[in-house]
Amino acid sequence: MGQHFMKVRFSMNHTIDRPSRRVTTSIISMLCLLSIFMVMLSACAGPGSSSKIQLTLWYWNRSIDDSLIQQVDKVFPNIDLRAEKIDNYDSKVRTSMAGHNGVPDILGINANIATYFPDEDQFVDLRTLGSDSIKSQYLDWKWNLGVGPDGKQIALPMDTGPTALFYREDLFAKAGLPTDPQQVTDQFKSWDNYIQAGVKMKQATNGKVFMFDNINNVFSQAVGQQALQYFDRSNKYIGTQDTVKQAWSLANQVHQDGISANIDNWSTEWNAGVSNGTIASFVGAVWMKQVLQDAAPNTSGKWRIARAPGGDGNSGGSFLTITKASPHPKEAFEVIKWLESPANQLTAYKSLQLFPSAISTLDQPGMSAKEAFYGGQDTNQIFSVVAKAIKRFYFNEYSDIVGGAYSDELSLVAQQNKNPQQAWSDAQTEIQRQLLR
Repeated sequence: MGQHFMKVRFSMNHTIDRPSRRVTTSIISMLCLLSIFMVMLSACAGPGSSSKIQLTLWYWNRSIDDSLIQQVDKVFPNIDLRAEKIDNYDSKVRTSMAGHNGVPDILGINANIATYFPDEDQFVDLRTLGSDSIKSQYLDWKWNLGVGPDGKQIALPMDTGPTALFYREDLFAKAGLPTDPQQVTDQFKSWDNYIQAGVKMKQATNGKVFMFDNINNVFSQAVGQQALQYFDRSNKYIGTQDTVKQAWSLANQVHQDGISANIDNWSTEWNAGVSNGTIASFVGAVWMKQVLQDAAPNTSGKWRIARAPGGDGNSGGSFLTITKASPHPKEAFEVIKWLESPANQLTAYKSLQLFPSAISTLDQPGMSAKEAFYGGQDTNQIFSVVAKAIKRFYFNEYSDIVGGAYSDELSLVAQQNKNPQQAWSDAQTEIQRQLLR
């Protein structure tokens, strides 16, 4: 465009160049159009969305502290975290992953993490984002559970489920058994010791009080104390070897001695059993503390916690993962690292009783408290020691299937007096059928 200039003279004898009226009008029009375009663009983008990274998170009720989730946007001003609490969680996750549709950036995964290993290529290897730099902050065995078969770190530890012996102090006293937690720990070193005490409880109460709630729990807890359970690290099935056979024998011994109440967990009958004194004890995870309190509030002050017979184990505990569907894995990693930091694990314990996987959190003053329901005992002194003592153990995607087959057959032994040898044989047949599918 050619330029046409006119001289404008001021009274002070200074001159400047000024564009012609036609050129000036054109420039103003262009600026107006540009302003309108920018306003329209801003309106389409929506308020606050022009500079923030959007991340999606799926979790289930009480798996993550909601107040921590709400703080993410403040801790990370450049991130807009959209968290969704999902019902029928596993079903929704597996359907979305199978269809590669609607998969979120961040996923919570429960203790069944090994069942996701066949799809580990759909998760980000957290080592590529710097996870090795925080590995030492967490319990080794828990961290290791998030490592897939190919060595990829697909998950960051959340909570844990160290196990211990829950027992009624008053019922133990009635049977002439030790009542102090340390004395109980010392006397019940083995499952055989525990079973012998069960027989004594039966005799002292004329068969009205049972030491065990059900034999399935005996079996699963005994197996859970072992480093190698149903499979070795090459994924060879070893369920017919001594480890599982011994657990099977213990469960059947409890049944034959008549010292199990034969009451299934998660039933109204179980709630009644721990409430009315039919069940004197059970081995369970730390999260059973709240379950017991809710089931039997009338027994407050009567329960105690000791180390579990047979050794230390874990039951339950969850993880956070980042999916490859996420366009922002680095930012997602910063979020999950913050959510599961030692300080925030303490917050989650106080609000939801999610027992920590961060080592330093286990020793925080906030983890210690005298609990009225447990007779003033600081039960976390037991559970923290157990959590640190657990050795690495191995699970794969078939472990739950195998455990279910044993459980089904033990239920028939307990409820229908099925022959234990036939039940064992039938369990092996079902397991092989499942493994060959």
